[in-house]
Amino acid sequence: MFNEAEYQTVWWIYLATAAGCWLVWWKMTALTRWWFIREPLCLAMGVLLFTPVAVEADGSWMAPALLIYLLDTFLSTGENQARALGELGMMMSLAFTCYVPIALVRVAVERWWRRRHPREEEEPAAADA
Repeated sequence: MFNEAEYQTVWWIYLATAAGCWLVWWKMTALTRWWFIREPLCLAMGVLLFTPVAVEADGSWMAPALLIYLLDTFLSTGENQARALGELGMMMSLAFTCYVPIALVRVAVERWWRRRHPREEEEPAAADA
């Protein structure tokens, strides 16, 4: 298979490529004005791209969980679909469990700010007239 140097080189290439794909996805979702749609989509894509899973149940070699799931499902190359899908599900739920309180605090702060400063949005229009 691979020696350790080749394994690490392949991982660095994958991480660089996945970061590029994630940045393209981030720019594509930037077209959406609503942050409550844009941010969860970016979070989900980050989890899908960057979650590793062991290639074999008892092995130390890791691979991206999405790729393991897709290869095992479409090419019938192994029995790792359930493990990879479980890992992706666990990471996705953990990511969204951490994200939801942050989003709720953001909503609360934005509502507080709008109640506190209601005229800031109207002043530039009045100054132009």
